[in-house]
Amino acid sequence: MIGLIISIIIVLGTILVDAVSKIIVMNIMTLGHEVTIIPNLLKFNFVYNTGAAFSSMSNATWLLFLISLVASFGLGYLVYKYHDYKNRRLLSVSLAMVLGGCVGNLIDRFLTMIHQRDGVVDFIELYIGKVNIIGNSTFNLADAFLVVGVILIVIDLIFLDSKNKKVEEKKESNNLESGTTQPLKEESADGESNNSN
Repeated sequence: MIGLIISIIIVLGTILVDAVSKIIVMNIMTLGHEVTIIPNLLKFNFVYNTGAAFSSMSNATWLLFLISLVASFGLGYLVYKYHDYKNRRLLSVSLAMVLGGCVGNLIDRFLTMIHQRDGVVDFIELYIGKVNIIGNSTFNLADAFLVVGVILIVIDLIFLDSKNKKVEEKKESNNLESGTTQPLKEESADGESNNSN
């Protein structure tokens, strides 16, 4: 139960941080205005994105809303299924981050459909020197949480999943051994009592 609570806190925290960052950007920056945060590395540029993550699939808000909605339900199920924070900590945290990121942009797309926003708020650009390392794309914290979460899931599946399976198999074998030795002890005890009689 504690694992599920932690996962829910991570999901809500991710959504809150993303929403607050977008509100701050909309209130202190003008559309299209660029601010250099770290020269040759990080720049803020307020834009509205009518497409998917990193400015792809523009002008497909309805389709992307439906995809995000279905994905959110699917991810919600996975968060509930893999909320074992004790044994699958990385997987539970990363799934919660992906769900939070997905819901964060889902909220923006809903607000766009009801004409409260002109698109998903994007404002982060990463550079190496003068080159945008994501192909001249702008993104937001929801995108960042989503991508980092996916990377962590891949790491868990490649490096930790087999380890967790071995631990589980060892536990099962120990349980089987304890289950088979217990009756033998009882049988020997019965044998001794019969002999004494």
